[in-house]
Amino acid sequence: MNKLSKFATAALAASAIGIGGAHASEACNGFTVTAPLDDSRVVAVLSDDGSDLTAGDRRIGFSPLLDKIGNAVGTVDWQTQVLAGSVDSKARLSSDVVLNFREGSLFARSGVFTSDGKVVNAGTRTVSDDQVRHIVGGTGAFAGARGDITFTMQENGDAVFNVQVTCI
Repeated sequence: MNKLSKFATAALAASAIGIGGAHASEACNGFTVTAPLDDSRVVAVLSDDGSDLTAGDRRIGFSPLLDKIGNAVGTVDWQTQVLAGSVDSKARLSSDVVLNFREGSLFARSGVFTSDGKVVNAGTRTVSDDQVRHIVGGTGAFAGARGDITFTMQENGDAVFNVQVTCI
């Protein structure tokens, strides 16, 4: 099965099993969720050669989200794109993230950040330091959402999303 088919299958499976959402009391307050590095994470790197990052290359992914005690509470979809130009021989990147919960979705976007120009590990991510995505909106319980999502890669490859959100 190719990566995109695996991606679509995982997305449909998550929808079919009815993954729950953040609790209503958490919806517009801070909360933390984790995207585990296991067989449920699907990542595809769309590139000419798969190693050097050049303008237009994209990295797309999908993963379930777990709460602090390991319950499935939602999913995350992301896309990182290589932008034109470089800074000190580093690739310029921008990223979009969607956190999906039963009660609604959060939409977040990064500013421009840089990478050394190589894909570190297609199954994890292209950069190793903490990244911040700015919440630009939401649906359902997250309507009018603003705030930030800071995600940190753990040594085991899990991505921890610390969500600081308020809704207007």
